[in-house]
Amino acid sequence: MENSIGKLQKLHKSVQKLESVLQEVWSLIEEIEEDVMFKGLLNKAKKYQSKKQQSDVYLENLCERLNEFENNIEQIPEDGTAAVELEDAILELIDLLKNNKEL
Repeated sequence: MENSIGKLQKLHKSVQKLESVLQEVWSLIEEIEEDVMFKGLLNKAKKYQSKKQQSDVYLENLCERLNEFENNIEQIPEDGTAAVELEDAILELIDLLKNNKEL
């Protein structure tokens, strides 16, 4: 039982770190989205895609990388709410196990 509690405590610490890392990730994502050069690249890629201009290897590659970037961003939780809820659930589980060692 002590081994499980120890592992849950380690998991709890990792989830706390996850929450702060998610906040940092979203802060940096907001910064890059406000970056003038990055906005220019987005506009250039969108214009290229919408006008179906003459084939351009660089712009094709840029569009693919930007699409991949945006798709992957969508996979990241938008805030630390899920991490906070997991953190709370872990603490409750630890408390339960500590108080009911006969399980």
